[in-house]
Amino acid sequence: MIQAWVSALAPALVAAVLLVVPGLVVNLGLGVRGFAVLGLAPLVSLGVLAIATLMVPVLVGRWSLVAVAISLALLMGVAVSGRALIAWRTGGAAFVRPVLSCRWWVSRRWAPDRRTRWWLASAGLAGAIVATNFMRGVRDPRLPSQTIDAGFHYNAVLAVIRTGFPDGGQVGAASGAAVTAWYPPLWHDLTALVSSLTGVNVVVGANAVGWAIGGVVWPLSMVWLCSRILPHARFLTTMALGLCAGAIALFPYLMLSFGVLWPNVLSLAALPAAIALTLMVLHLMPRSTHAQDDISAAGGAADGATLDENEVAAVRHGVALGPELSWWTVLFVGFVGSVGMFFAHPGALFALGIWAGVGSVLLSTRLVVRSRALGARELRHSLVLLLGGWLAVLVGWAALNLIQALNSVRDFNWHELMTMNQAMGQALTLSTIITEAHWVLGVAVLWGFYRLLNVPRLRWLLMSHVYLVFLYMLCAGSSSWLARELTGFWYNDAQRVAALIPMTAVPLAALGITSAADALGRFVGRVSADVFSRQLSPRRALGIACLAMLVYPAALYPSQGLGHGAAVLQVRYANANFSNLLVAADEQALYEKLATQIPAGQTVLGSPFTGAQFSAIWSGHRVVIPHTGSNPTPDVALVSQQFKSFTTDPQVCAAVKRLKVGVVIDDFDRYAATDERQATYAGLVNLYDTPGLTPIGYGASVVIYRVGNCKS
Repeated sequence: MIQAWVSALAPALVAAVLLVVPGLVVNLGLGVRGFAVLGLAPLVSLGVLAIATLMVPVLVGRWSLVAVAISLALLMGVAVSGRALIAWRTGGAAFVRPVLSCRWWVSRRWAPDRRTRWWLASAGLAGAIVATNFMRGVRDPRLPSQTIDAGFHYNAVLAVIRTGFPDGGQVGAASGAAVTAWYPPLWHDLTALVSSLTGVNVVVGANAVGWAIGGVVWPLSMVWLCSRILPHARFLTTMALGLCAGAIALFPYLMLSFGVLWPNVLSLAALPAAIALTLMVLHLMPRSTHAQDDISAAGGAADGATLDENEVAAVRHGVALGPELSWWTVLFVGFVGSVGMFFAHPGALFALGIWAGVGSVLLSTRLVVRSRALGARELRHSLVLLLGGWLAVLVGWAALNLIQALNSVRDFNWHELMTMNQAMGQALTLSTIITEAHWVLGVAVLWGFYRLLNVPRLRWLLMSHVYLVFLYMLCAGSSSWLARELTGFWYNDAQRVAALIPMTAVPLAALGITSAADALGRFVGRVSADVFSRQLSPRRALGIACLAMLVYPAALYPSQGLGHGAAVLQVRYANANFSNLLVAADEQALYEKLATQIPAGQTVLGSPFTGAQFSAIWSGHRVVIPHTGSNPTPDVALVSQQFKSFTTDPQVCAAVKRLKVGVVIDDFDRYAATDERQATYAGLVNLYDTPGLTPIGYGASVVIYRVGNCKS
């Protein structure tokens, strides 16, 4: 397996660099310090890449690193200029003069503090788990995803490479429909850039980008959010956070497998950083680290951490120990990151509205409580203000129905497969119909939830988790008007809603794990002293408890181990024959030969349920039907139904010529054999006795025919 991934090493590294380095540079220009420099980097990088796509028609002419460099220079200039202007207006220092030394690499100035090292280790653990699971699940980076939506995404990447235009209109047009709309282009643009720079085909490029998203973007963003939620976390808690971020199958594995939601996974992977910035704007999270967020009403840390004297004094006086994000940084990064998430997939921005809504409810409650203490007059003023504000929100919500493109998304409804009670059980065990139940981590989440009930400043986390569970219950078990209103932003798709749950479940599960480890460690110490007459140090007892907590669940519930994510992915990347999958190994070999079997400019025809749309990846020839669709062009609609009569029907013949069809692919091992949409392509299957066709390639289930001449 490792040898197979050598071919994807270069594109994976290039993808990681593109998703981290541009944001890192901008963050340094903003004066960000500590772990936030890396934690915010993926979010900012999405913005840099998104704005770079806008540079192509204006300055560059073709999608390339030049556009990215121009975008980076532009945003860097704005970041530094804004920082300097604010410092000039406030009379502060915009930049700190660096301490130059011939031995700068050993200077303490460059060394991260203890907690920053812990958070880096936590992100590294999460990244290692996800990256390993991704490689074990995909197995070979040259294998395409065996889902019908993948064909559209691969062909959209090819369209970006072929035309050089990275805009959403170009990506949307890759569906081949008669009427197309703007489609979030950023994942396709990133994959096209990675594939072009490293010279690999788009399958390898897509898998490399998926590896970078899951193994780099998600760990950095999620762990940074956790570092703000639990600023006083112990080393054990930070490692538990990394383990949970890498082990919970709901994200990123579910999104990387189900329906191939690659644009969604790119936007959601950076969402945790955006959540933190939103909470800072709402004053529900401080802009400084090591603040009071995870301190209970009794004055102790949520995970039982022992605070040193400086931290105790800081908590008592409300003083921050770590670097603070400036308001310029929060607003600039928030804006740039929002642009990036929109271009990756707008669903992440709608998801961000969940935390904005929860925060607004908390702020409204806080305003009522404070104004009530000031007297009846202040309370009346506050209630009038709140009434006006929430009425404006309701009007804005109703106005969403005027956006036709959004209505088509919200009106889409997946069939309910369970009751709401069953859906609640799945949400609480961090599972769906695709992933196995995480019983151990589910219990840990509930235990962590209980531990935070006496931490006032983290009520937003508890409310958010409850609301996400409720959303999943609605989406998976109800077809009501309320379900459409609240979950329609994600196509009423329970899998997409489930992917949001780890945003809150990861820190809660980590707290539960830490609390359980402490309790088990005390038990181990007592047993050792009372039964074996051997005193164990608290640290050693805790170590034994942690080891037992890792081994016991893995032995009792093997499906819930660290490798469950790989199992989820393996199902989608299997390529055996006669499995109703799209591209088997022998078919891939035929598509590679097809590159030289027909002249340049000719196209490939075939039902998308046979996997014919994947042929463009290896043959280099465009396909006539890159994706299933409800509004095909007249020519495509005609040949889909009546291709078998192309030698006798002049209209069909004319359509074949206009489409420049060179070969047609037939395969009896078809994807989703019971799908009603297969009837749309009835003229493109069972072609064995069709006049005018000459077989040029045979596989276990597939035959490729050269299309002969006809008279129109």
